[in-house]
Amino acid sequence: MLLTDSLKQQSNFSDSERIIANYILNNPQKIAAMNIKELASNTFCSTATISRFCKKIGVDNFNHFKLQLASEMSSSGDSRRIEYNFPFLPSDTITDIKQTIKSLSLQTINDSDSFIDVELVYTAARLIDAAKQIDIYADGNSLVPAIDLHNKLLWIDKNSNLELIRGLQRLKASAAPSDSLAIIFSYYGTSEKSIHIVKTLKEKHTPYLLITGPKLNPLCINARLIIHVPPVEESLYKIGPMSSRIAMTFVNDLLYSLLFSLHYEKNKSTLSRPSFPKP
Repeated sequence: MLLTDSLKQQSNFSDSERIIANYILNNPQKIAAMNIKELASNTFCSTATISRFCKKIGVDNFNHFKLQLASEMSSSGDSRRIEYNFPFLPSDTITDIKQTIKSLSLQTINDSDSFIDVELVYTAARLIDAAKQIDIYADGNSLVPAIDLHNKLLWIDKNSNLELIRGLQRLKASAAPSDSLAIIFSYYGTSEKSIHIVKTLKEKHTPYLLITGPKLNPLCINARLIIHVPPVEESLYKIGPMSSRIAMTFVNDLLYSLLFSLHYEKNKSTLSRPSFPKP
């Protein structure tokens, strides 16, 4: 059942839940820009009530609710949204395609902003800051954001390691010291190579952060902390990894910025030293 159908039918809703449902139905465009505290204030209820309301209609949390509602609005023609897997048509002009890719980027960032838990990203930044060594793992298309974060960490003198040769990644996991922290990029969380790496990290008692899409996948089970990006791309049936790359890069930029802010003056000094490699 669609979210909008559940909101209209209001089966077994309490009075507070009816108020929330009616407010959302009357203000669907405003919801995308709201956080849970703002909705609670506008509907005269608590954030806990809204969280329970989301679970009652089959959604994990308010951020997921907003993403699903936006998708339904797009399908019904209520809002002009870009289709993530095939954003343009064969009949589109060069100008159409350029505008579509621009809109896709903005849409992905907005969806990611609503979806990502910034407190989790801040916690991840603190964990990275405390780690003596950071080992980054990725496979396939997820290697692109992995390289991006590795580069950013090196800029502020973090001991970051990224093994690009697939056959050596599990050996790297086996040799990781006990005070290291692993970061795994895997949009779908189903890569056999990543699953093997996770098993090795578990055996070595090495904690790992996971940056992924779907809420439930094999890599989530033993992760110390998980940052989810909107899981909107199909695994195979898509034009290419556009939205997933943009979303993961958005996480990287936020993670790096929060990490930089923890020791702002020190990191600023590092970037300004004469020996620092200029791009």
